[in-house]
Amino acid sequence: MKDSQEAERLLPFKSLEERMLKYKKELETKYANDLESEVRRLKEFELSKIRIEEAQRYRQKIQEYRDELEVLQSDKLRELKLRESEAWERIKNRERDLDKQAFEQR
Repeated sequence: MKDSQEAERLLPFKSLEERMLKYKKELETKYANDLESEVRRLKEFELSKIRIEEAQRYRQKIQEYRDELEVLQSDKLRELKLRESEAWERIKNRERDLDKQAFEQR
Protein backbone atom coordinates (compact mmCIF):
# COMPACT_ATOMS: atom_id res chain seq x y z
CA MET A 1 0.00 0.00 0.00
CA LYS A 2 2.77 2.34 0.87
CA ASP A 3 4.43 1.61 -2.47
CA SER A 4 1.25 2.41 -4.39
CA GLN A 5 0.82 5.67 -2.47
CA GLU A 6 4.43 6.54 -3.16
CA ALA A 7 3.91 5.70 -6.84
CA GLU A 8 0.81 7.91 -6.98
CA ARG A 9 2.68 10.74 -5.30
CA LEU A 10 5.55 10.49 -7.83
CA LEU A 11 3.20 10.14 -10.83
CA PRO A 12 3.04 13.90 -11.60
CA PHE A 13 6.85 14.10 -11.43
CA LYS A 14 7.22 11.12 -13.75
CA SER A 15 4.78 12.73 -16.17
CA LEU A 16 6.74 16.00 -15.93
CA GLU A 17 10.02 14.15 -16.52
CA GLU A 18 8.56 12.41 -19.58
CA ARG A 19 7.33 15.71 -20.97
CA MET A 20 10.73 17.30 -20.36
CA LEU A 21 12.49 14.42 -22.10
CA LYS A 22 10.08 14.70 -25.02
CA TYR A 23 10.63 18.48 -25.18
CA LYS A 24 14.40 17.96 -25.02
CA LYS A 25 14.23 15.50 -27.96
CA GLU A 26 12.10 17.95 -29.94
CA LEU A 27 14.59 20.75 -29.29
CA GLU A 28 17.52 18.53 -30.24
CA THR A 29 15.78 17.52 -33.45
CA LYS A 30 14.94 21.14 -34.23
CA TYR A 31 18.53 22.20 -33.49
CA ALA A 32 19.92 19.43 -35.72
CA ASN A 33 17.56 20.42 -38.55
CA ASP A 34 18.41 24.12 -38.15
CA LEU A 35 22.12 23.33 -38.12
CA GLU A 36 21.83 21.13 -41.21
CA SER A 37 19.83 23.83 -42.94
CA GLU A 38 22.39 26.51 -42.07
CA VAL A 39 25.31 24.33 -43.24
CA ARG A 40 23.49 23.67 -46.54
CA ARG A 41 22.81 27.41 -46.95
CA LEU A 42 26.46 28.28 -46.28
CA LYS A 43 27.66 25.66 -48.78
CA GLU A 44 25.30 27.02 -51.43
CA PHE A 45 26.48 30.56 -50.68
CA GLU A 46 30.14 29.54 -50.97
CA LEU A 47 29.48 27.71 -54.26
CA SER A 48 27.65 30.73 -55.60
CA LYS A 49 30.49 32.99 -54.53
CA ILE A 50 33.05 30.71 -56.22
CA ARG A 51 30.98 30.65 -59.43
CA ILE A 52 30.75 34.43 -59.46
CA GLU A 53 34.51 34.79 -58.86
CA GLU A 54 35.30 32.27 -61.63
CA ALA A 55 32.94 34.03 -64.05
CA GLN A 56 34.58 37.38 -63.23
CA ARG A 57 38.05 35.92 -63.70
CA TYR A 58 37.11 34.48 -67.12
CA ARG A 59 35.45 37.74 -68.18
CA GLN A 60 38.65 39.55 -67.24
CA LYS A 61 40.79 37.05 -69.20
CA ILE A 62 38.52 37.41 -72.23
CA GLN A 63 38.72 41.20 -72.01
CA GLU A 64 42.52 41.06 -71.75
CA TYR A 65 42.64 38.76 -74.79
CA ARG A 66 40.26 41.06 -76.69
CA ASP A 67 42.42 44.09 -75.83
CA GLU A 68 45.52 42.22 -76.94
CA LEU A 69 43.87 41.32 -80.25
CA GLU A 70 42.76 44.92 -80.81
CA VAL A 71 46.32 46.15 -80.28
CA LEU A 72 47.62 43.48 -82.66
CA GLN A 73 45.01 44.42 -85.27
CA SER A 74 45.84 48.10 -84.89
CA ASP A 75 49.56 47.39 -85.34
CA LYS A 76 48.92 45.25 -88.42
CA LEU A 77 46.62 47.89 -89.91
CA ARG A 78 49.21 50.60 -89.31
CA GLU A 79 51.88 48.42 -90.94
CA LEU A 80 49.64 47.70 -93.95
CA LYS A 81 48.82 51.39 -94.41
CA LEU A 82 52.52 52.22 -94.28
CA ARG A 83 53.32 49.53 -96.86
CA GLU A 84 50.46 50.76 -99.06
CA SER A 85 51.71 54.33 -98.79
CA GLU A 86 55.25 53.24 -99.67
CA ALA A 87 53.91 51.21 -102.63
CA TRP A 88 51.98 54.23 -103.93
CA GLU A 89 55.06 56.39 -103.51
CA ARG A 90 57.13 53.88 -105.53
CA ILE A 91 54.43 53.79 -108.22
CA LYS A 92 54.34 57.61 -108.42
CA ASN A 93 58.13 57.76 -108.60
CA ARG A 94 58.18 55.09 -111.31
CA GLU A 95 55.51 56.96 -113.32
CA ARG A 96 57.47 60.19 -112.97
CA ASP A 97 60.61 58.42 -114.14
CA LEU A 98 58.75 56.91 -117.11
CA ASP A 99 57.23 60.28 -118.01
CA LYS A 100 60.66 61.86 -117.74
CA GLN A 101 62.20 59.17 -119.98
CA ALA A 102 59.36 59.51 -122.49
CA PHE A 103 59.82 63.28 -122.55
CA GLU A 104 63.58 62.96 -123.02
CA GLN A 105 63.15 60.49 -125.91
CA ARG A 106 60.93 62.87 -127.88
